[in-house]
Amino acid sequence: MSDLLISPYQAGDEVAMAAIAPRAFGVWARYGIDYSLPRDRVEDEYREEALGYAETIRAADPNLAVFVARLDDAIVGYIVIGIDLHRTRRFGVKWGQLISLAVDPDFHHRGIGKALVARAMAWFREERCEYLDVETDQNNVAAIRTYEGAGFRTIYSGLHLSQRLD
Repeated sequence: MSDLLISPYQAGDEVAMAAIAPRAFGVWARYGIDYSLPRDRVEDEYREEALGYAETIRAADPNLAVFVARLDDAIVGYIVIGIDLHRTRRFGVKWGQLISLAVDPDFHHRGIGKALVARAMAWFREERCEYLDVETDQNNVAAIRTYEGAGFRTIYSGLHLSQRLD
């Protein structure tokens, strides 16, 4: 495998992030698994989410960071992380959150998610976080294994219920 490089977000990376997001989340994430929703709007939702993270980074929010994974100069994944200010104030410890992890499905099973999470963990240590959270879909076994491999443990499992009203 070529050399994998994990680096901070740079202006322009959002183009690749917006292309990866619907491919990465279109099967596993909340809107992706709800097949009653129009596919084009689901894809737009994930594209806009990725673009929103980039916009926040460009606004120089010190409580958010984005790292991208580059393979042969192409972006193949990204991770969005941040400080949860509410929980930090509430519990009196600096509280971090892995907000979004996306790897292009064409590049799964190459350790890219693991490398992105490792870089995120280093950032949290640099920021002196004492507690970290991450949420993922119960069916996303690859993500669960990645997070557990980084030391996370399930402490809560819930259900998201939805209904379409006619």
